[in-house]
Parts: sequence; C-alpha cells; structure tokens
Amino acid sequence: MQIYLARNNQQAGPYTLEQVNAMLANTQIVLTDLAWHEGMETWLPLGQLTGGKMVYIPSSDKSAVISPFSTPTTPSANKTAGVYSRTTSTKIDANHFFANGSTIANVGTRIGAAVVDLLTLLVITTIAMYQILPQDTIAKISAIMEKASSETTLQLQQQVYALIPPQVQVQVLLIAAVVAFVQILLIIWRGQSIGKILFKIRIVDEKSGLKAGFMQGAVLRTLLFNLAYNLPLVGSLIFMVDFISLFTEKNRTLHDRLAKTLVVNALPVQLEKPKS
Repeated sequence: MQIYLARNNQQAGPYTLEQVNAMLANTQIVLTDLAWHEGMETWLPLGQLTGGKMVYIPSSDKSAVISPFSTPTTPSANKTAGVYSRTTSTKIDANHFFANGSTIANVGTRIGAAVVDLLTLLVITTIAMYQILPQDTIAKISAIMEKASSETTLQLQQQVYALIPPQVQVQVLLIAAVVAFVQILLIIWRGQSIGKILFKIRIVDEKSGLKAGFMQGAVLRTLLFNLAYNLPLVGSLIFMVDFISLFTEKNRTLHDRLAKTLVVNALPVQLEKPKS
C-alpha cells in the first residue's frame, strides 16, 4: 500500500504502511495530518483513519467515509518522499484540524469569551463589596467617583482602597477566589469557562481534539498564566505578548502553546473519552 500525506497544502509520499506507522509512533506525523491511498474517495485526517489511535490498520469500510475536505485528484507518482510539494492540487480546508470535525475558534469569539469572564468576576465582586460595606462608606466612595475626572486612575484607586476596611477586602478576595474556583471546575469538567460556554468554544488537546486535561486546561493555561499576569513589573508585558500571539497561526496564544492546546468551536464529541 502506497500512502500519501499532506499538511498545510503541502503533499508528501508515497510511504508504505510500515513507514506511516513508524512516523506516527515517533510523532513525526500527527493525527491531524491528511492521508490518501488507493481505494479512498477523499483525503482524510489520519486520526479518522486510525480511530484516534497512533497506528493505522486499514479496513475496507473506512475508505468510504466522507470528510469535510475536498476530493483530491490522484497524487502524481513523481512526488519525492519526505518533501511536501507546494504545487499539490489538493485544496485543504485550513479551519478543520481533527477527524471529529472541530474547527478553530476565531479571534473575536475568544476575545468575547475573555471579556465575559472578566466582567463576571468584576460584577460579582463589586456587588458583594457593596453588600458588605456600610452605607456611609458607599456614600464616600460615590463622592470620590463623581470627582474622578480630575484625578488619575492610580490616585482614584488609592482613595477608594483607603476607605475599604481590611476585613472587607479579605471577604471580597475570598469571593473572587470562589468565582475563579468555579471557572476552573468548569474548565476541568467541560473545557470551558463561563465566557467560553456563552460563545460556544472549548479548550482541546492539540493532538487528539478532545477536551484538554486537568494539567493543560486548569494548571498551565489558567492558574499559571493568571499568576504571571499579576507579577510586578513584567505581568503587563506577559499579558501583552500573550494577547498579540492570539493573532498567530491557529489563533494560538502563549498559554495555548505551553499547554499544547487549541481553542475550537464546541462540539459534544469533544467531551468523549479517548479510545484505548
């Protein structure tokens, strides 16, 4: 069997079945790469051919499956093994990366989800603080806010904080911690924060296309980078670099790259357990 592979509109091969399985085992190729061999009607992601496993055992029924990719012309026999041709006639839908049909979430929905998460935290903590504070303190804060146009943001913050008793600040921080804990639980359970649920996007593993694991979604992406954003002096720089990286290939931020995740449009199949 002669198998051709394609990635980013570049085609390579042919390879034998043994070569393909060896490259899968060594992660030289991944399940999101496209594959075609004689008997198939169209290019398919390797993950769809292997059933999510890192080995391909061909069967007659898999070649009849139709994928979201366009039907190829038969690959020419003079393709050089190991070299991806830029002139291949196969057109690949760059938004599809997994056999389960997942598509990359666009920048707008990711920003929208992040804004919702931030507003959720701000609204809940603000409401809680105003419920706890005495009325005379609220009146003083309101008076300061009315004069905000003549004050810098830093001066305004200092005046407001000076009016809030330490015990109230601690209570508000605890409420903020509860909100953050709920968000982390949602990410562990669904691969989604509140904002991502509203915008119907999900954090998934970059190789399997399934919901990201605990270390990926909760620890590396969420806890670690939220702590980094709050570091003195460098926190703002880390945030800016992380935000700018959102506009790179596959809309992957720094925390996506560190955690080896992607953010995709949410599908129920992404919550399935990996096949053994």
